[in-house]
Amino acid sequence: MSPLHVCIVGLKCYDHIAAKPVPRYLGGIETQLTILAKGLVAQGCRVSLITYDHGQPDAEIFDGVTVFKSYHRDAGVRIIRLLYPRSIKLWKAMRRADADVYLQMGAGAETGLVALGCKLGVPRKRFVFCVASNANFGAHLRAGMFGWEGKLYQFGLRRADLVISQTNDQRDGLRRAVGLESRVVPMAVRQPKASEAVAQRPEENRILWIGRITRDKRLEWLLDAADKCPELCFDVVGAPNTASDYAERILQASTRHKNVTIHGRLSTAELEQIYENTRLLCCTSQVEGFPTSFLEAWSRGIPLVTTFDPDGIVARHRLGAIAKNPAELAGQLRNIIEDKTKYAALSQAAKRYYLDNHTVEEVSRQFRNEFENLQALSSGVIAVPSLT
Repeated sequence: MSPLHVCIVGLKCYDHIAAKPVPRYLGGIETQLTILAKGLVAQGCRVSLITYDHGQPDAEIFDGVTVFKSYHRDAGVRIIRLLYPRSIKLWKAMRRADADVYLQMGAGAETGLVALGCKLGVPRKRFVFCVASNANFGAHLRAGMFGWEGKLYQFGLRRADLVISQTNDQRDGLRRAVGLESRVVPMAVRQPKASEAVAQRPEENRILWIGRITRDKRLEWLLDAADKCPELCFDVVGAPNTASDYAERILQASTRHKNVTIHGRLSTAELEQIYENTRLLCCTSQVEGFPTSFLEAWSRGIPLVTTFDPDGIVARHRLGAIAKNPAELAGQLRNIIEDKTKYAALSQAAKRYYLDNHTVEEVSRQFRNEFENLQALSSGVIAVPSLT
């Protein structure tokens, strides 16, 4: 019996799968899809990945994952480029991959195009959509001029053979917004090769903020906390994927804070070094899915202070503290840093929660089972849950 062939459509993932030192696109989706691709290979699946065309050779293989290129992000004439080159070249890449199941993550026109590509195939292919953010059942439903991107996204969403949510909150929100059911499967990050023990965490009180610099991430809240906590040092890792007045203004404001360091985009090795020197992770975002940075921190035993708590797990499992405004943010940061006993307990809980729920092996196994069950249903075979 041939192994299950899964094709992941992750247009911005090339630099991640090719292990480029500094990826041109920053985001949890790109990190998650690359980790999942490699994890599925380890689970015995045949795996391919479709990315943008950056001028690279077609059908390159990285860590067992075959990478097909589709279209250049900026190619084509406005208005008609949705059809050519985007749709046409994406569908051609999907045909070259010739997978059993196609997976795409995150709301957008891409969702509709992948779904249509699956339905136009002969034989038809199975399409799996993964919710990436709570905005996927909110603002993204109406995105684009006259809501056209939201309409194309909804077209694809409603034609998915399986929808996967990262949290129960996402499952419930999707059900309320569009009446669709989904399966809850967590995301993963790889375990650090040399994770620091709790007792070995650095004594310097460094706080890490990591993400794209956009309005909904509210970096200004961190700057406010930095004003209130001059004894703490704040590292900001990330950059705007596209230029904006907000990003320019907030980056200029950050220069007035002596205890804030803006690092911009970092290589994987540089980010590892930042994590090794981090005591706490701080999240100030309004809307998220399940931030990859949370998992990266917990895998190292780093607690967090956050304004966003997916499924209430931070509070329920004592993985850090919740803040509702900049003043609370500053207070919680200072409280955890100053109380060494509390810090140690939170750190141990964070590492334990990661090992129990978010290892690459466990999450990849769950995805493989979902895909196999989907294939079995389509062929009329009753699927038996895997015991491995």
